[in-house]
Amino acid sequence: MNPTEIREHLLTLLSVQAFLYQEARLLDEGELEKWLSLFADDGSYLLPIKDGPAPEPAIIRDSRARIEERVFRLTHTLAHSQLPASRTQHDLTNIELLSWKDVNEVEVACNLTVHELRPGNPFQAGLATPRSLHGRCRYRLIQDGESWKIREKRCELLNREYPIYNLTFII
Repeated sequence: MNPTEIREHLLTLLSVQAFLYQEARLLDEGELEKWLSLFADDGSYLLPIKDGPAPEPAIIRDSRARIEERVFRLTHTLAHSQLPASRTQHDLTNIELLSWKDVNEVEVACNLTVHELRPGNPFQAGLATPRSLHGRCRYRLIQDGESWKIREKRCELLNREYPIYNLTFII
């Protein structure tokens, strides 16, 4: 790479990192409607069970409309599975640009750990017991003016083939 390409690569990487950190913060703060605004109109969100190009079945396979429905259910209805709401901490590492030839669309990979704790009475199943989920995420991001939008978010959890009980928060 020549110096101009290196500079462009680094600026794109820093911009993408800031965007992914913003997404993690919005999820941790429960700002789901703001998180939803990070998705493109044709955006999708996938948590596959199997590896491969067309993974079936999936833990989650949401189009933009299904993501909107999920956010509405969690923010405007009585979601018993999230009363009280989970506290989460999304940790991102190893963020790398996989493809960035077109500055308006990039493919990004990162490692993800989500720490979750549901506060409440320890005698209730699943409450007051911390757990962590680990995985690898891939994003396809498109440029939307000055910011990025998520065209595709795909998270492959390490334990995706095994039961994941009470997965009621957004990874």
